[in-house]
Amino acid sequence: MEIKDKIINFTIDLIKEANGDIDKITIREIAKRAEIGVGLINYHFQSKKNLVDICVQQIISNVIAQSKPNMDGLSPMEKLKCSVKIPIDFLMDNPEIAKISILGDLMQGQANDNTFQTLARYYFNANNLGLNENTFFNTALLIHGLQGIFLRWELYKDKFDFADKAQRDILIDSLIEKLFGAENE
Repeated sequence: MEIKDKIINFTIDLIKEANGDIDKITIREIAKRAEIGVGLINYHFQSKKNLVDICVQQIISNVIAQSKPNMDGLSPMEKLKCSVKIPIDFLMDNPEIAKISILGDLMQGQANDNTFQTLARYYFNANNLGLNENTFFNTALLIHGLQGIFLRWELYKDKFDFADKAQRDILIDSLIEKLFGAENE
């Protein structure tokens, strides 16, 4: 295994062990786990922040790739709702990792970042509804709206509790029906 990959793999393990609390992880601890010198980490990644950003993007990317539930027999609208709820549930279960990913994508958006990959999956399912040219823009509104709600969910507690799965699912269903039309059920 290449040293760079070894560093990334051990850092991912530490991120998961720390439940995404990056402040609990040090460069020295990563180097110790990887059995390398601290200088190699700095050489390959320049900073802990760069290394963590790369690792979080990889963690989220793996979740996106693996979140393909069996949706046989579901209507196109139900498939869209299901494809949205799975990553949102992951965000809520892994808030620190999710914040790093979302904020990183917002600050340094790239063509294949996690937000873009998620948008592509949502768009694929939304496009199957057979709607019009607004499908892409509605899909972008959906993902960015949900990211914003996730980042500030505690501010909305008087309206709904995004941390409560039942309330979150109702909100997601409602947003999707408003953006893509309940008549497509």
